[in-house]
Amino acid sequence: MKNDAQQQFDEFVFSPENKKRYQILKLEVDVMRHNSEKVPEELNPNDWLTLLKLPSKRQRKTQWLAKKAEAEAKQTEDTGEIKYGFMYNTMFQRINLTTMNYYYNAKLIQAIMFAPKVVFDCGYENYMNFIELQNCAKQLTLSFANNRAHNDPMCLYYCNLNKDGSLMKCFHRNIPTLLNDDFPAIVTSQSYLDLFPRDQLLYLTPHCKNDITEYDPDTVYIIGAIVDKSNKEPLSLAKAKKDGIRMGKLPIEKYLELGPASEKFTIDQMLNILLDLKYTGDWKKALQHIPNRKLKDFRKYKLHNTLRYLHLKKIIRES
Repeated sequence: MKNDAQQQFDEFVFSPENKKRYQILKLEVDVMRHNSEKVPEELNPNDWLTLLKLPSKRQRKTQWLAKKAEAEAKQTEDTGEIKYGFMYNTMFQRINLTTMNYYYNAKLIQAIMFAPKVVFDCGYENYMNFIELQNCAKQLTLSFANNRAHNDPMCLYYCNLNKDGSLMKCFHRNIPTLLNDDFPAIVTSQSYLDLFPRDQLLYLTPHCKNDITEYDPDTVYIIGAIVDKSNKEPLSLAKAKKDGIRMGKLPIEKYLELGPASEKFTIDQMLNILLDLKYTGDWKKALQHIPNRKLKDFRKYKLHNTLRYLHLKKIIRES
């Protein structure tokens, strides 16, 4: 025989609308429990009926669930021993997302003051279609995130960025705080020529013949912010020549054997290589960011497997 509370609860959730609300509340409580918030270990039918009557999440979270959890804790037998776990003693401090954001942003602000600088040249918007613009914004976003999480981040400049252009709209959609005054990177429509001495600048382009031998902290490296799948022209080479600045490329051939047409890398891969080169001084370590699919041996392996598969398929068809 069911007790009154259970019977009332069953009658309440019999309605599809009430049942849906109960399932939403149950999920809400599970999420709170997962986030280590104050939630009772068990909830009986009476508890659920009370929760279902509370109109807002704030009331459920602060006025009822937390109080009930505290009441449960007080009722627990006190043996005088140290207790570990939720609402007791712990060796670990919970660090929330806001604290981590403050920590990472503080690292970037310090990098703006003291670290070497990298420029993303965002002046190629007219050479990209909309899909390429979206991919470019995504790679710029990944570059910011990877730099932010690195042990030794650099100071990032987003130059020649048209604040009314499509690239800015896509980029701003990915990072809503991009145009805030306290954003921990330099976002500007100015050219790098207006911000740095010309002899400090070095444009990274795969089309030149000069290899970079080592990382120079006094050099401002420029990465072209372009996704040029549809445009095969050496745009970065032409721009560096037009601006009259030095050019350089990664010494890939000395350390890796690439497949055909694999010398171009994404914006975030280029930044990752620079970050690890600055941090370790080891080209082999830095070039680990080049995907395996671009290496000649990997391409040979994939081609061999494809031919083997087609050969077996032909044998099966003929048998």
